[in-house]
Amino acid sequence: MAFVAVARLDEIPPSRGLRVTAGGIALGLYRIGDAIHAMEDACPHAGYPLSKGRFDDGIIVCSAHGLRYDVRTGFDPGHADGFPIPCFRVRIVEGRVEVDLEDRINAPQARSARPSPPLAPKKTTAP
Repeated sequence: MAFVAVARLDEIPPSRGLRVTAGGIALGLYRIGDAIHAMEDACPHAGYPLSKGRFDDGIIVCSAHGLRYDVRTGFDPGHADGFPIPCFRVRIVEGRVEVDLEDRINAPQARSARPSPPLAPKKTTAP
């Protein structure tokens, strides 16, 4: 894990996102209660910064085209089976917000890379 400091906790408002850059990646930081969430800050439709959108109850709405994303999961709330915007692990250390850019918490390949449990052998019934 490689956490990097990206902001001070007191810089992140509860009513909108804060755009920061780390490791060449633009991130939106969002406060929900006592938790901070980090998500790539580009709408997949046209690359517009999501952090400039309307933020309410964990959902950021792209101000360019109205697309909606849950900052906790990266998914469109109405289509949780699609492709999410990358979200990253966050920790708070002495008032600093740190993000681990190597730990994408919603990577689709992480879900599909898990081996499926073995199938139980079929039971046969004797005639």
